[in-house]
Amino acid sequence: MTVKIRKVEITEIQEIFEIDKKEFEPMNYPLFVLKQYYDLFSDLFLVAENETNDILGYIIGGINTDNNEGWVLSVATKTAYRGHGIGTQLCEALLNKFRVNCVLLTVHPDNFGAIHIYKKLGFKISERKENYYGDNSPRNIMKLDKITNIKI
Repeated sequence: MTVKIRKVEITEIQEIFEIDKKEFEPMNYPLFVLKQYYDLFSDLFLVAENETNDILGYIIGGINTDNNEGWVLSVATKTAYRGHGIGTQLCEALLNKFRVNCVLLTVHPDNFGAIHIYKKLGFKISERKENYYGDNSPRNIMKLDKITNIKI
């Protein structure tokens, strides 16, 4: 399968919302938050599409300028397209856009597939927080150091 990674278009935010809702409900982002991420970080908001221009997944990054840290805020691949390396390709494309000291992300400790991808990319679990969102849901915080030196 040929996959193209590119910047999201404003007209695709609703479709991204539908993917996010299907994959993460009830913890999905509201539509207005996705629109605000687009407004703030459009260069770090990417989609994966196939040869017929169907969106297969997305990734959203952000930057904490106080600490010169990049963040992977969300990444999802449609269920039917998992296992084809799309999540990895999205992560690699986003990591190549960052010019920061490090990149961080959070992931549920039971999300073994995502953790495997992140470790393959060089992320390491830096800590575990049992109540990360204030709703008693645990998260591993993973960190990739020296992002400007990464060779992907």
